[in-house]
Amino acid sequence: MRPFMLRLAGFAGAPILSAFAPFIILPVVSRLVGPEGWANFSTGQSIGILGMVGVLFGWSVVGPVRVARSRTPHERAVILGESLRSRALTAVLAVPAAGVITYLVSGPDHRLDAVLVAVAMALGGFTPAWFCIGDGNPRALMLFDAAPKLLASALSLPVLLWTGQVIWYPILLTICTLPAFAWHAMLVRTGHDPAGEPAQGVLTVLTALVPTAAIDAAGNAYGSTPIPIATAGLPPAEASTFASADRVYRIGLLAVVAVGNSFQAWVLDPQATDPRRRHGVAIASLTSLGAVGGIGIALLGPWATGVLFGADVAAEPLPSLLFGIAFLFLASATPLIRNLLIPAGRYRFVLTVTLVSAGVGVATMLAGAAAGSSAGIALGVAVAEAVSFVLLLVPGMRLWRSSPDAGEQVTPAARPS
Repeated sequence: MRPFMLRLAGFAGAPILSAFAPFIILPVVSRLVGPEGWANFSTGQSIGILGMVGVLFGWSVVGPVRVARSRTPHERAVILGESLRSRALTAVLAVPAAGVITYLVSGPDHRLDAVLVAVAMALGGFTPAWFCIGDGNPRALMLFDAAPKLLASALSLPVLLWTGQVIWYPILLTICTLPAFAWHAMLVRTGHDPAGEPAQGVLTVLTALVPTAAIDAAGNAYGSTPIPIATAGLPPAEASTFASADRVYRIGLLAVVAVGNSFQAWVLDPQATDPRRRHGVAIASLTSLGAVGGIGIALLGPWATGVLFGADVAAEPLPSLLFGIAFLFLASATPLIRNLLIPAGRYRFVLTVTLVSAGVGVATMLAGAAAGSSAGIALGVAVAEAVSFVLLLVPGMRLWRSSPDAGEQVTPAARPS
């Protein structure tokens, strides 16, 4: 238990730093750009996240599982090499697309800032975070993912205050993160050159990743599109208050990522003798986190956003409540997907659930935007997460009950194809 608690503290520390980084810079950004510019800036971040998903092309879903099940540094180096080659190709398409879409969706105020933020966020698809998670290495996650983002925010703060130009934030974010990503790749691959391994072509790798990439893309369709929909369909002032509610929700999700990351390698450890108990601890922990975090977002969201981003763009109570409900369902579904269904190779089922949830959620968001209601858009986020959780619950629980308990014989889990 003590090694696990140390791992939990380490994996929680990296997302806490990542969560702290926006608090350094976003309050300054919101006041520099004003209500209309704040909506555009938030749109750039959201579309940039979609671009990052395009660059990753499924590695954030299947990558941690493959690394967690690998047994040698050489095997992990092979996995990282495959990912680097495939991500280099997907980045050629996804990064420019993020910039172009942001330009088309954004209003005229601070449009260039929004485009550059989208590009910088999309380049984050080269992050080694998924590899560090599967490797059970919170120190590497801190050093190569969280710390560069924190450094970028810390350097940007005085520059933005001095120049009044938001453009420096995405520039410094790119300068700080890309070298760190490259450094990690060099360290992993040095001394473990996979040249002797049977080479898989980039297209072969990408073809194998299509199911998980589709899951990731569909999930982020309703995870990252609310702000662009609000920006395109609502008056600028209302879109900005919605963006603030969404921002608190996204920052809260970092806690889900932290706890989920800390459990994944522990739960999927091939040497574990008590998988059922470990699954139970993960499910209980993330569900409790969802309940506490959801209540916090619902009750404190309007006050917190007013303090952080300014009273002019403070979140409204009803959207905050709906984002809190979405937080509960998303956190509760996380261990079912990451620790049970995906490791069992249930890609087609997870993809189907994700597509259904995304369809219902995006349709609800668009209806809310057509009605000029920010609460209607937030309802789409909550409905999507609720539908996803309900559909995943029964098959996830079946897999949990079928997993061995302490003292029972442990059979190898299905390897994802």
